[in-house]
Formats: sequence, C-alpha cells, structure tokens
Amino acid sequence: MIARALVAVLLLALAAGRAQAIDHKNLDAGRPVRVEDAYAIADGEFALEAAGGFTLERKGSDRGVFPVEALYGAYPNLQLAIGTTLSTSPREIDGRPRSGETLVVPALALRLGLEMPTGVGSQGVGVEVKGIVTKSIQRLAVHLNAGYQFLTGTRRDERDGVYRLALGASYPLGAPWLTRLLLVGDVFAEQAARRSEPPIVGTELGLRYQLTPRLVWDVGVGTEFAGSRRRSDLFMTTGVSVGF
Repeated sequence: MIARALVAVLLLALAAGRAQAIDHKNLDAGRPVRVEDAYAIADGEFALEAAGGFTLERKGSDRGVFPVEALYGAYPNLQLAIGTTLSTSPREIDGRPRSGETLVVPALALRLGLEMPTGVGSQGVGVEVKGIVTKSIQRLAVHLNAGYQFLTGTRRDERDGVYRLALGASYPLGAPWLTRLLLVGDVFAEQAARRSEPPIVGTELGLRYQLTPRLVWDVGVGTEFAGSRRRSDLFMTTGVSVGF
C-alpha cells in the first residue's frame, strides 16, 4: 500500500457566505472530480470525507484508491485539511507523494498544499500553489483552477515541478423545485512527472447529492484521452462527506 498525506490551506480573497450544514454545492478536489471552487467550509465546522475508487491503466497494472480527508473551518474564509490516500499495488505513483462574489467580481481563492512521503517506498516532498476562480451565471457556476507543484527528491528523468490546470462547471439539476442534486464536470491538463512524456489531458463528470443536511454522497468518472502511454483509460470514485 502507498499512503500519501496532504495538508491544504484554502484562503479566500473575498468574503464567502456562512453555512449551517455541509453543502453539496461546495466542491473540493476529488469530490467527485478534481476541479474545486473558491469557497471554504463554515467557520468552526468540521467535516470528514472518505471515498473509494479505481483506475484502469492503458499500460501497467490497474489500481484501487481509497482517499480520506478531514476538513476544518479554522476562521472565516480559512479552511485547513489533512488527509491520506491508500492505494493497492503497484506501489509507485507518478507525480509524487501524488471568497465572496459580486455580480461583477468572481470569487477568488489561494490554495497551499504540502504532500509528505508516508507510504512504502515514498520519497520527496511536494509543495503546491493553486489559484482558484469561481464565477456564477445564474444557477451555473464556472470554475478555473491553475496550480504548480514544486517537487523534491526527484530522479534524473523526472521534473522538479509540474503544472496542473482544470476548467469546470457545476449546475443544480431540478432547480428551482429540487436542489439536492448537483452535476459537475471538467476538462484538465497535467504536466507529466517524467521529462520525456507529454502532458496528460482528460475529462471528468460527477454528481453530488445531499442525503441529509450533514451528509453528502458523490460519484464521478473520468478518462485521460491524450498524453502519456501510461495514462488511465477509465477511473471512478465514490464517497461521502459528513459534517459535524
């Protein structure tokens, strides 16, 4: 098994509205797709997110993944998170130990992440800086994520840093009568960890459903359709978010 730890800090540049319960419209990376929005969870709120999924590789062994993350609203517009991802064999994973809004101004956020080597054979540290923009157009919300991860402990054939881009949108299905189901999708591009390989490009589609005020279920599927020969033909994840 490979465990990958993540500590993320989300700072909003503009004021974000408070919520009394966990919100299925609040997007975090991997819940259920990689694009995330520029909103932190409410001040003083604690949430636990757990999921399970798989990837079908174009070249190499398929893999099961099981991410777990704890979120805490430390201050208004400041979100802290710590988590880990368990993975079945193969143990090596490429890429490392892997605000408010007005009618005119979009919501802006800065995410700082630190990835530590905690699993079997893990090495190096990853430090990520990501800018997040969210703009609402009536019920449709558009999200742009642009990040760069600095890597240490890389091999000679690996890059010392990689960029990650994602453009997505989310829309509540059934609104205005029903508001529990959110459709979210994105397209993304990520620089390959190995210098000789081209960037990986893919797309994802997912759903988030509000089961109760404190419980959200999500499911997502995606594919990497361009880039390295070792890209994933299909990956899927499903999980729950619980607010306390």
